[in-house]
Amino acid sequence: MEFVLVLHNLFRWAVVVLMVYALGRMVGGLVQKREFTGQDRKALSWFAISMDVQLLLGLVLYISNGWWSTLPGGMSQSAVRFFAVEHLFMMVIAWVLAHVAARGARVSRLAAAQFKRGALLTGITVLVILLSIPWPWAASHGRPLFRLAELWWGGLG
Repeated sequence: MEFVLVLHNLFRWAVVVLMVYALGRMVGGLVQKREFTGQDRKALSWFAISMDVQLLLGLVLYISNGWWSTLPGGMSQSAVRFFAVEHLFMMVIAWVLAHVAARGARVSRLAAAQFKRGALLTGITVLVILLSIPWPWAASHGRPLFRLAELWWGGLG
C-alpha cells in the first residue's frame, strides 16, 4: 500500500495542474468574451477525470487502511477524524463539483454562461480541495508535499 499512498500523493499534482488549467481557461474565456471551444470542454473533462483517478486511489487507501474501523473511538483524535471523515467527505464533494462543472458548462448554450458556470464551479472546487489537503504545516495531520523519496527509503508516516 505504500506505493498507492505515494501514487496518491504524487498524482495530486496532476490534479492541481489540470485544475489550474481548467480554471484559467474558464476565467480567460469569460474575460476575453470568446466562444466556448472543444479545448475548454476538454480542460474541464480532463480535470474531472483526474479527480476520478485520485478518488479511486484514495478509496483504495481508505479501504485498505480500515479507516472506518477507527471511527467509534477515534473521532476525538484530530488526525483520525481528518482522514477518516473530513478529508474523505470534502474530497468527495470536490469530486462531485468537478463533474458538475464539466457537465454544467456544456449544458448552457451561451458561451458567457458556460464560462461563468465553469469558472464558478471550478473555483469552488479549488477552495474545497485546498481546505481538504493534509498540508505539511497542519500540526495533527500534516503530510509531506512529495512522497517520492519514500518509495526508496521507506518511512511512511
